[in-house]
Amino acid sequence: MKRLFKKNQIIIATLAVMIAVAGYLNYSGRLFGDTADGTEEANADLANQELLDISEEDIEASGEEIASNDSETEGTPGEAVLTSGEAATTVAQAKVSREQVRAQNKETLQAIIDNTSLSDAEKQDAVAQMVQMTEIAEQEVAIETLMATKGFSEAVVSLTEDSADVVVNAEELTDANRAQIEDIVTRKTEIAPENIVITPISE
Repeated sequence: MKRLFKKNQIIIATLAVMIAVAGYLNYSGRLFGDTADGTEEANADLANQELLDISEEDIEASGEEIASNDSETEGTPGEAVLTSGEAATTVAQAKVSREQVRAQNKETLQAIIDNTSLSDAEKQDAVAQMVQMTEIAEQEVAIETLMATKGFSEAVVSLTEDSADVVVNAEELTDANRAQIEDIVTRKTEIAPENIVITPISE
């Protein structure tokens, strides 16, 4: 009788445990299933609500920010703006190019002078051109040196017989600056001020 009672207790306890486990699993499945579905729906609703909550003030603020960024852009669209380093490089390259052209011209003139089949008059003309070229080169260097003492350390000067082109690494030049440069050029050459063209490299 006791054994039967114990067996009944064990069976009842086992059934009770199984019912409890089954109920728990059923409850857990519903809970997690509902949570997953509910989460997706809640996230979708939240995203839609956030999109709908964008106010007109936010749109206006965004537009003002874009306008502000556009206004910070200096210069004309498509216009190149040189930095200080780029301007210095441009001046250096211009001087190198000038010397290369001059060296080629000197070689040509020297070939004329050394050519035995040419007349003395042609050779004298070549000699005169070489002398003039040397004088112009010396004047350009002298002008650039004097300009450096006045604060225009990055400048390139190109001279001909009756004109001068001066390129200066500066954002802008005052009338006093231009007068200084013209004075230096006229003192070192016989070029008239109206034939002197001064250009800031930033332009």
